Amino acid sequence: MSLVSLIIPIYNAQTYLRRCLTSAMEQTFQDMEIILVNDGSTDGSLDICREYEKKDPRFRVIDKENTGVSDSRNQAINAAHGIYLQFLDSDDWLTPDATEIFVHAALKYDCDLVITDFYRVDKAVFTEKQHIRERGLLTRTQFAEYMMQDPADFYYGVLWNKLFKKSIIEEHDLHMDPNLQWCEDFLFNLSFIRYADRFTAIQTPVYYYMKRKGSLVSTDWKKANSLLLKFHLLKSYRELYQSIGLYEENELRINAFVLSFAKDGGVAGPMSRRRQKLDEEDYIADHLPPGYSRLHHTFEPVYDEYSRILILGSFPSVKSREENFYYGHPQNRFWKLMARLLEEPVPVTIEEKKAMLLSHHIALWDVVAECNIHGSSDQSIRNVIPADLNRILNHSDIRLIITNGAAAHKLYRIYCEEQTGRPAVKCPSTSPANAVFSLDRLTETWKEVIGQAISL
Repeated sequence: MSLVSLIIPIYNAQTYLRRCLTSAMEQTFQDMEIILVNDGSTDGSLDICREYEKKDPRFRVIDKENTGVSDSRNQAINAAHGIYLQFLDSDDWLTPDATEIFVHAALKYDCDLVITDFYRVDKAVFTEKQHIRERGLLTRTQFAEYMMQDPADFYYGVLWNKLFKKSIIEEHDLHMDPNLQWCEDFLFNLSFIRYADRFTAIQTPVYYYMKRKGSLVSTDWKKANSLLLKFHLLKSYRELYQSIGLYEENELRINAFVLSFAKDGGVAGPMSRRRQKLDEEDYIADHLPPGYSRLHHTFEPVYDEYSRILILGSFPSVKSREENFYYGHPQNRFWKLMARLLEEPVPVTIEEKKAMLLSHHIALWDVVAECNIHGSSDQSIRNVIPADLNRILNHSDIRLIITNGAAAHKLYRIYCEEQTGRPAVKCPSTSPANAVFSLDRLTETWKEVIGQAISL
């Protein structure tokens, strides 16, 4: 008997499957079996499963006709020998110590259910998803009170950020509902929580959840079955709180649960804004839309230890990328504006531009270090990895951060403000597209923002 049974349902997942199975095989915890359920895949998924079954005796393949993910999980649960059950989806993957962290917590607190933070992956970047911040042992009532705060949160709804004690599933004959194609995980969790007594939450992310357009159930299915789904959800949700004596004092809040679930279009709840880049071996590129490119910022920031003002753009334009320096488009007013504000001749060469800024204690960089972008369009920027602005802030005594235009300001607030802990002041864009602002008007507005700081 293994301590943990890791269950992986698989259907036409060959693009991502090796990443998933390798993360399972390379777990630091070894006392586990890994059950792969091939749900009638028509691509090369079964061959990949057999490949890993030959590599590692802990892998066991169940090959069956296509009956859906719930039936796949039910068959794996029935076949599992582990004391605890862990789940993994075939397009996701685990941190190397995921199972070890789960087991350590389960044994330390003699837990029926362990829940963890996780990472939400959006193409080449990921952010941390979290909810319960309390450490130690939680009762059923305490756990249910946390869940009541945001029942639509994936943190509570999915299987894969949890470790379940299998004896509770067996004793109460719990199973996934094969008639549902959406929220079936949450219904299973509600049933399990009703019979579990001991819980703990881990504030360490151990799972990479990849958000993919093709991975969700169709809108048509949701519309056709919405009434049935809402009935199932509300009935089970209400019964849980009735069983632990929390229903009467929270009746309105509990019955409003269906509305909160209906409006959930993604991973709800607390999400760190600090986006990190995936390791190269973990990133599997999707096809970009026509006209888009995945680009890296290729030139260095301008700054030194005497810099006092930091000016940030969004991401270099096509012309700037060709020139390999900031604001390379001849119609961009940035360098003419700086020359006016600093009462200097308009610089021509890159070295002249750097020298002018540094002599007046001005640093220059962009908010975005890497992104998908269509041409030079700020509005098209997607899948952002922000620049590490602390590289400048830790080296210089920056007293004022300015964003050049609305796009740069928006990107700064989304991706950098939490990291730096400092607000930025928005100035109108020097781009030629900002025709409303003449050079004279730009000078007047920027001068008001910079004020005396420009001569520090």
